[in-house]
Amino acid sequence: MKRIVSLLCGLTVLTLSSFAQVFPKAGVQNTMWTGFGQQYPTVLLNPVDPYKSSGVRYYGLYNTLQARVDIAQFAIEGMLNWAAETNWDSNNAFSSITFSNTQKTPFWYTNHSSQGGLNTTGETESYYVNFIWNALSKEKHDLDFGMGTRLAWKIGPAPVCGGYYWEPLTHIIQGGLKEGVPGDADVVGYTHYDNQYANTALGIRYRYGDMIEAGISIPSGVTTDKPFFNAAFAIQPVDVFRASVAFENVCTSYADFYTGLTLNLKKVIIDAYLEIQNLGNADSHYKTWGTGATISFYPVKNLLIRPEAGFTFYREANYTPAFYAGGRIEWGINKTCVLGGFTSLAWGSRNTDWNNDWTGGFILDIRPDFTYIINNRHKLSVAFDFQHRVAFNNNAYQVWAAGLYWTYKR
Repeated sequence: MKRIVSLLCGLTVLTLSSFAQVFPKAGVQNTMWTGFGQQYPTVLLNPVDPYKSSGVRYYGLYNTLQARVDIAQFAIEGMLNWAAETNWDSNNAFSSITFSNTQKTPFWYTNHSSQGGLNTTGETESYYVNFIWNALSKEKHDLDFGMGTRLAWKIGPAPVCGGYYWEPLTHIIQGGLKEGVPGDADVVGYTHYDNQYANTALGIRYRYGDMIEAGISIPSGVTTDKPFFNAAFAIQPVDVFRASVAFENVCTSYADFYTGLTLNLKKVIIDAYLEIQNLGNADSHYKTWGTGATISFYPVKNLLIRPEAGFTFYREANYTPAFYAGGRIEWGINKTCVLGGFTSLAWGSRNTDWNNDWTGGFILDIRPDFTYIINNRHKLSVAFDFQHRVAFNNNAYQVWAAGLYWTYKR
């Protein structure tokens, strides 16, 4: 029963463990995947030449190894992602296999696009390495210094995709909307929430139990000509309520503001969040703000239901709002079997100056999954992800992937 409860709480943990690294404690996890499907097209915005499917392809074998080691006051954690990746020629014929350290994951095949912003390309890093020094740990006081390529220090809630891109419960985020303004990609309206104040960065954070957290980081890319930093603060005066705020790119004209609230009523958890981008004098063409909420609740034993919804608004008057709604359900059938699924709908932003026949686009996603818990260390998962997408220029197409995951953790 403990295994069932642990798995059902997975999404909730991702939301609430706001000050944890990728690995909250020492351990090892290995995730292996193999699968096939019909992948996301890289070019699909030409109205004269509508998208044509590349056909069904076998993708190969992907393996992601993560580990964290604690030595005295120091923690070292890292990840290595490698693959035996299949290659296909222009006639959709299998041609070769490439063995490499790669940025691709199972998530890549149904979500990768060269169009839209960096946050929605469907890629992850091929490796990460983090170093954390717990300089002070006395009673309720904790002071950490961190340096890494994926610190993942979070201050509050935001839309989640169920896991990291290589994990079996990962689904599309914000309904599959792409980052950018209308015309940048097929269906746009993604909001990047800055609840993660230290990622590829040098950071410092102070925590007083669960009551207070304050952090600051210098992200990668800082120059002497344009110095900037990220800062965050959270307070939890009582067990059921936590409020957080963060600023990204402080001291620039493109600074962002984030705030989030969590109401934890044990069997019902409500998360709400707000992001305002480009606070300064940046071109209003790219100024956006977004808001949304998620509710996680357990109506009966071994059943998790997690609906969510969100909006993205553009300060450019000609851009209509984008909207998505979706949810995940997980049911622990017995001690070894968990059935789950995610589905969502999304409507992209439209430029009102466009031809009347063009819309903001539409996305339907359906992703069922099943997990068999072999024992406390091993589990097998199967998942199928299907997306029906209609681009803003009315090009319609489908992408899908099916695969088997093996996860080992200790």
